[in-house]
Amino acid sequence: MKFPRRLSFLLSLLAFAQVAQAVTPEATVSRPHYYVEIELDYGKASYTGRETVRFTNNSRDEWDGVNFALYPNWGLGENDSPPLFFKSVKLGSRELKFNLKARGAWMRVELPKKLLPGQSLELNLQFNARVPKIPLEETGLYAHFLQELSDAASDERQWRDARDVFFASDGAMLLGYCFPLLTANQSSLNDTNSVTGVSGSFTSEVADFDVHVNTDETLQVIGSGVTAISAGTKLLNLIKISSRWSSFRAERLRGFALVVSDGLKHVEQRVGDTRLVSHYREKDERLGKRALEFAARAVEIYNRAFGAYPYPQLQVIELPLPAGFSSVELPGIVALAQAYYLDFDSPAAARLPGIVREQSDVIKSAFEFSLVHSIAKQWWGQVIGGDAQRSPYIEEGLAGFSAAYYHEAAYGAALGKLITDQQLRGAYQLYRMFGGADLEVERPAKDFRNVMQYAAIAQAKSALSLVALREAMGDERFFQALQAFYTAYQFQFTPAENLRFTFLAQAQDVRVVRNLLQRWWREKHGDEDIGLAESMTSDTPSQSPSPSPSKMRAFGRMLQRIGKAARPF
Repeated sequence: MKFPRRLSFLLSLLAFAQVAQAVTPEATVSRPHYYVEIELDYGKASYTGRETVRFTNNSRDEWDGVNFALYPNWGLGENDSPPLFFKSVKLGSRELKFNLKARGAWMRVELPKKLLPGQSLELNLQFNARVPKIPLEETGLYAHFLQELSDAASDERQWRDARDVFFASDGAMLLGYCFPLLTANQSSLNDTNSVTGVSGSFTSEVADFDVHVNTDETLQVIGSGVTAISAGTKLLNLIKISSRWSSFRAERLRGFALVVSDGLKHVEQRVGDTRLVSHYREKDERLGKRALEFAARAVEIYNRAFGAYPYPQLQVIELPLPAGFSSVELPGIVALAQAYYLDFDSPAAARLPGIVREQSDVIKSAFEFSLVHSIAKQWWGQVIGGDAQRSPYIEEGLAGFSAAYYHEAAYGAALGKLITDQQLRGAYQLYRMFGGADLEVERPAKDFRNVMQYAAIAQAKSALSLVALREAMGDERFFQALQAFYTAYQFQFTPAENLRFTFLAQAQDVRVVRNLLQRWWREKHGDEDIGLAESMTSDTPSQSPSPSPSKMRAFGRMLQRIGKAARPF
């Protein structure tokens, strides 16, 4: 049921009054602030939205227009209609012209006069959206397994759409980056083609958010920010018309996500100043608690190794993710694929197909590795921002290394090495076994042909470069460099070169570090430095043959060693 506009306007007035008192002068000058109202029709998988965004030109350039990213529209074909579309953009009462680019992935708003450096502006946007529906059969374990096999066997160029962050499925809806967001670099627009899904390609400056959602009162709404029960929300919720407002507030996030469900349970605990929450289906209570245990351990380890998690909350949510995504990282949220919530220790496990029970160790390993890998991206990708389209290897390498280090710190050096061999070396070796060529790590996302190539080079090889760098520098200097990098560039949009400079600054022998990074990031020595699978040692590395029967058998054995089928993350 649509909420009366006069009451919605009242909510806006009350909320803005509170925001004006709560936001510091620094926040209003240097960080954008988004005030968003969304009226969601869950049954029809659609919503209408109103957004007010206030921002400052912090660059040295004059702006005659501003660019917004419309992430739900990424990856559309020529005949596809965009899920997110606009009704109007206003400056005060004045209608502004806007035009869409890259099949609706970007929107440019023309300003009536140039916005000079240091000047601020407030725009009002209205938009509608329909949420794509994913059939339940595309979210199950078999669908995930078949998708990963397809990714491994295909040599065709693959592009991903926004289904990893924006979809409706059985009993849940994920609305990631569901409203227009200012682009990080207003002077240029990045290529929207990506092999990793929107969650691995998102690029934005940090901002403050006040987000309000009106939907059926029986539904549960979870947001990236903390729950904020304002006077306006309380007033509107007193009126019983079968709907309810949910309000959230967040500071210094690189976007915002909402999860709407018809019923999830949760458990929580605190780690330092951070509230950790695990949301799960009622029948998956044991695994929901296990996810909380893993998450708490990961936050403790990463806090010690890299620096403190700066946000008040981190949530892990069980969701029916589409095939090909075992986990998705969002601001303050990690979504784990429902397909991997299999409790092999319960009596019900006896009813699972034999082929699934035989892979219990693989699925358990995938569950933990995927979770701690996505949590690492809260440090490398959310707190530390970078250009995930032009230089994805930075956050991918740091996250992959962090996930392997988690296992070492939690379970000992032997398991840490095993995970490094299985999840990182194994991903590269599997890719080479299927004829993939070694590549330089330092390349933009659009230059990778498919998911398997991206996983082997941008993720695994990049992470292994940090394993080699740690060995060369020693633990003390290596971790001092990571801590210095994390401390120096928190909440900034950081060029890739800054990580290199930080390692060089901490190096005892600058030449050793410079040569090692040159070798791993800009040259092709993967076969020498990482090694090949045993079945490939007699093959010519430069060849790209079709997999032979012996290689297919070896592939099957590798799948049992690697935590997931075709891609480690």
